[in-house]
Amino acid sequence: MKLSNRWRGACLLGAMVFSTAALALSPEEEERLKECKRPKFRDFVPEQKAEVDAGTEISFHISHNADPLTVTAEARGEKMKVNVVDKKTFYFVTAKLPPLTPGFARVHVTAKSAESKLESGCLGQDGWLLKIKGEATAKPAEQPAAAQ
Repeated sequence: MKLSNRWRGACLLGAMVFSTAALALSPEEEERLKECKRPKFRDFVPEQKAEVDAGTEISFHISHNADPLTVTAEARGEKMKVNVVDKKTFYFVTAKLPPLTPGFARVHVTAKSAESKLESGCLGQDGWLLKIKGEATAKPAEQPAAAQ
């Protein structure tokens, strides 16, 4: 059974109409997407993969749409006390690394948006990797050849 060109056109038109309606967002969903403007993080000091001592001071910037009371920082699961300074167009955040064992540690930072109307908040997250210095690994001393 062959479909005529009119039926093909009608089927194509119907498919296009129903597919756009199925993919459209409801007004509530559109509002929810507009309400969430996540805070942005930048200018991490020391930079990514830098070699630092435990207890070194770190700093970074957060966009001004963040709530300064919700800023957190942690390394290897240990929370750090953060100091947030308002610089008019951004927040400048400083903290000290906890006493960590040598190796790599990811500094994980979070902040909620101040403009969010969502109950759960609009969480921004970022971080960077640092290498924590330790005692220099001494090379094994060469043993003098045994005298015969």
